[in-house]
Amino acid sequence: MHAPRKFRKAFMAQLLVSLRAAGQASKSMGLRERRDAVRLSSDVAMALASARTRSAPRSSAAWARALVARHAVERRNEALMRRIMGGAGYEMAAAAAAAARSRKEARSRRIVRRSRRVCSSSAGRRRTVSLAAAAASGGAVRCSAMAAARRMVKARLRVLRSLVPGGEALRGLSLLSETLDYVVCLKTQVELMQCLCKGSRPKLG
Repeated sequence: MHAPRKFRKAFMAQLLVSLRAAGQASKSMGLRERRDAVRLSSDVAMALASARTRSAPRSSAAWARALVARHAVERRNEALMRRIMGGAGYEMAAAAAAAARSRKEARSRRIVRRSRRVCSSSAGRRRTVSLAAAAASGGAVRCSAMAAARRMVKARLRVLRSLVPGGEALRGLSLLSETLDYVVCLKTQVELMQCLCKGSRPKLG
């Protein structure tokens, strides 16, 4: 976690640099491309400011690395990200994106293999029989309530992991800590973008 005032100051400085780079690159862009460039600039500025202002600089937030890597996956973002991060910074982000993609593919293959083993074995049938026996017993209501609560918690954790960049690889307290840090940074991002919009809005009359 980082100091809010220090992060806000670093974020504003980095955001101005990023938006200036986006402005230089957006001369030949359409409206939608300019919108995407502003979003990319803001996300990268937020991630860089977070990494620079954390109390433990060597341990940058997982969401910050994942957010930059997510943008680096798109080849159309390369020119702008090089302007914002520099060549070496972009290369590191691109390498992290490639590593994350390979880990995700390996995880998907493991899930497929595991599901095939479960389907081919008779464990599924035995589990169904044991659940039916438990339902017939006196403690069926309590067991079903606990199972429903566990399913609900797992479902909400899946949603949370899908919302936080890099959340798929996080578990337990790490996921909650990263979520809190990400939400605080997002709040600051929204506030700064609103201030910039108000400052650039022309005064009528």
